[in-house]
Amino acid sequence: MKYFLFIDHPKGGLDIVSQEKEERIRKYFSGVDIIKTKITLKEKEYNAIIDYAVFANLTNFDCFNCVEHCCGDAPAVFNKKIRNFILDNKERFNKLTKTLDILEELGNDSDEIEDMIIEEDVLVPSKYLGDEIDLCPCAYTPKNGQTLCSLHSICLDKNMSPKEIIDNKPLICSIWPLEIILDEETNTLYLTLPDDFTNNFTLENFYTKSCINIDFAMSSMFRRENPNGFFEDDFKPFIVTYKETLKNILGDNIYKMIKDKLLDKKMLENSDFKIEIEQINKMLG
Repeated sequence: MKYFLFIDHPKGGLDIVSQEKEERIRKYFSGVDIIKTKITLKEKEYNAIIDYAVFANLTNFDCFNCVEHCCGDAPAVFNKKIRNFILDNKERFNKLTKTLDILEELGNDSDEIEDMIIEEDVLVPSKYLGDEIDLCPCAYTPKNGQTLCSLHSICLDKNMSPKEIIDNKPLICSIWPLEIILDEETNTLYLTLPDDFTNNFTLENFYTKSCINIDFAMSSMFRRENPNGFFEDDFKPFIVTYKETLKNILGDNIYKMIKDKLLDKKMLENSDFKIEIEQINKMLG
């Protein structure tokens, strides 16, 4: 098994699922209600086993009031479309991130920097990551320590649709925190979320992620560093906060399958599917 979203991680090896965790995954999915279907991701069709109940879990992606650096490093090898998007919006990208200014200060001329954007796996030489260029090269901190995505912000500035936003970001950045695990032998993807019951095999630690753990978000430990935002009433089911993201990545049919199951099993009601603004369309005030 492999952590599907980390197969292309530039550091390598982060996709490996230990034998112990593989056993936990199989045991977990054999004991929960699931949806079995087909899914196409990265232009390839897979069998899919979906832990649909977790899509009712409460979430609040209040990135504008969070000081945790989720964009800790470059998450994937950037594709050609993203590289061209950065080149087409180079001035705005640099104004937000200062990444190109840093590369220039390190002695690179404009042609060399453009070659890096076109050729380097993560837009900049890996030797600069973590030191001269902290976090992902596309990340920026507008104020008070929040970490935002410059690609997402540029898309919003241009009034792009959710699909266009997703197309101009690495897949892992759009679909996180969904956990997708690949069983190569059966060509099967297992989909779930980090929570109390899956935390012993998911990559993300549910207990320290305020956006998916309402109890932690309400705790004094979290509030010490994050005094603003993350209001309890703003927590909504994952399928609601990520509606357009899920529809555009997993597909309308799979979104409908999950929604119908949650309604049929009375885990959610139709009134739960109302939200003022989805996560993908939130803008910095």
